[in-house]
Amino acid sequence: MLRSKIYISIFVATFHFYVFSQQRETVLKLIDQVENATNTNEKLYLLDSLSSVLYEKRNSDFEFYKQNYPKYTLQYIDLAKQLDSFDLAAFKTSRLTFHYLQVIGKPDSALVIVNNCIKDSLKIKNKINLGHLYIKRAGANYQIDNLEKAIVDYTNAEKIYHQTKDSIFEADATYFNGQAYERLGKLSKAILKYQAANRLYTKMKDTAYIAYSGLAVSGIFSQLYLLEKSFEERQKIRVLLNSQKNKDFQALSELSVNDARDFVKKKEYKKEGEAYLTALALMRKEKGRHANMFRLRAYVSEFYSKQGKQDIAKKYLDTLELSTDLINSPYDRIFYLKALGRYKVAKGEYKEAIPIFEEEIEIFKNSNDIQGQVHLEKELYEANKNLNRLPEALIHLDRYQLLKDSIYNLTRSNSVIYYQTLYEAEKRDSKIAIQKANIQMLEAKDKAKKNLLIFGGIGLTLLFLLIYLYRNRIFLIRNKKLQQSFLQELLQTQERVGKRISKDLHDSVGQSLLLIKNRILQNKDTKTATVVDGVIDEVRAISRSLHPFKLEELGLTVTLQSSVEMIDENYDIFISAEIDNIDQVFDQEKEVNIYRLVQESFNNIIKHSKARSAEIKVTNKENNVEIIIKDNGKGFDVSKEKISISKIGLKTLSERSKFLKATFDILSEIDSGTTLIFNIPKHA
Repeated sequence: MLRSKIYISIFVATFHFYVFSQQRETVLKLIDQVENATNTNEKLYLLDSLSSVLYEKRNSDFEFYKQNYPKYTLQYIDLAKQLDSFDLAAFKTSRLTFHYLQVIGKPDSALVIVNNCIKDSLKIKNKINLGHLYIKRAGANYQIDNLEKAIVDYTNAEKIYHQTKDSIFEADATYFNGQAYERLGKLSKAILKYQAANRLYTKMKDTAYIAYSGLAVSGIFSQLYLLEKSFEERQKIRVLLNSQKNKDFQALSELSVNDARDFVKKKEYKKEGEAYLTALALMRKEKGRHANMFRLRAYVSEFYSKQGKQDIAKKYLDTLELSTDLINSPYDRIFYLKALGRYKVAKGEYKEAIPIFEEEIEIFKNSNDIQGQVHLEKELYEANKNLNRLPEALIHLDRYQLLKDSIYNLTRSNSVIYYQTLYEAEKRDSKIAIQKANIQMLEAKDKAKKNLLIFGGIGLTLLFLLIYLYRNRIFLIRNKKLQQSFLQELLQTQERVGKRISKDLHDSVGQSLLLIKNRILQNKDTKTATVVDGVIDEVRAISRSLHPFKLEELGLTVTLQSSVEMIDENYDIFISAEIDNIDQVFDQEKEVNIYRLVQESFNNIIKHSKARSAEIKVTNKENNVEIIIKDNGKGFDVSKEKISISKIGLKTLSERSKFLKATFDILSEIDSGTTLIFNIPKHA
């Protein structure tokens, strides 16, 4: 049995080595193609492919990825700039800064790279890309403790995402801004940012981030010693999370951890222990949360040490020491030190505890965390006193008193600021309520006067009847506008959702299918590879139909030309096209609507007209852009009821035209084809 297991292990290892070697060989061939490419456009394309393939290897071959990914991504960025493709350069810069910030932890390098791209911000057409650069630069400044600069960049990112109506990124930038303010000790501003982010997440129904932003708010309340409000905020989050079908056990566990910390402040130590054990039980239900489980066990070990239950504390401490990678990581080591130091104190080993506390306090000093330092100064005072080192003990006692007074003053100041902000908000709301009440009172008086006038005579009655009819007409017009607004918002929402799904299909599913195809080809299974090719084509087609990424990369003119050519190639219909250059005439949102206008027009022709040929003419005039689309199909009777328009699928075209403030005319007769004419104003 043992021998068979050894053989299986050897076979699996050999197979993985073979696959790994084949993948490495494929990448090396791609590198060779890049090095020998002479055409700049071809080289840019190859560099893009190489960068993506290398990025995928960060888990399987980290050293190879680390050596080559930055090198060839930087080449791509430089070449994109040479070709005046600054949006492509900005997009790739965001990906590369993620590598330096999150993968290898070099924020200084990330800052240099993003600054080199952001200096060309005026040449970046897609504002989303610019927002990504600001948020990456803010992240780099945050990691190197340039918090004031981080706040400026997060604020710029917020404004850009708000202008582009990208609520997801706006919410994230606002949330990160709150974290920067919190680290600076500006708790009142931090809580306002967290609350603003929470409102955006709530609007998007993003349950996970509603929970985490709410947790941040409760954490601020806890720091301000507004413990009842802290518990109240967490209870709202707990109710929300428990109402979900798929439980987020990590978030639920984090709620219990925060409960435990507040129970300490209330000196309810039994409840503190129960909260930690609840958090541990919840985290065990969450898969793949190794680091979070490590921190929780550290909390539990520390708790039992403080309670004088060294045997239980030691069991949890032993489990921590099995995770050497986390013990030595800059972020997680602090949790191990907390547990180890309190265990040493519980055992009466004060001499061994002192260097642990000193290492711990240095970590808090480097991050300007006064809250963390104050308790450690007290621990060092107690340890030195128990060793009869009275001079050292007095030094730490003085520091403890100084830091404690500083925290008290800061907390009191922040509490005053918070309540002042709350008071101003309530005062403003009260003023608005009074104004509304006055308006309602005036409306009531006006209505009473009208009633008196009605009884004055038949003539006045007729007059008020006319007024009523007029108001009714206004109401109908308003309802119609609201309906149009709703339909247009629905179309925009569809585009945003389509964009996100399309991006996920392209970046995640598409890349995964390519990897599957490569592995199949390595096994020389050409039939399966052909099937996978078909799936890849289908995924790409779905991705393109959900969102036209060519629009952002190549511009509206080329995208329209490409779309028409694709229809001409794939359907039994001849299409001629005369398209003037209309790039940069409209903003991005209008360009998407114009593209959809043309796309849906041709969809109607293909589905309903039975035409053998069609033509499109796009004319860039002085004040407007005119689009004429003709076909020689069966046509229809325009003079009939308007319901016929909806039957042939032109309702969407009508709504998109209204959004663009364009005129939309239909010229058609039975058996004489159809002509659609759109006149889109440039400065509407």
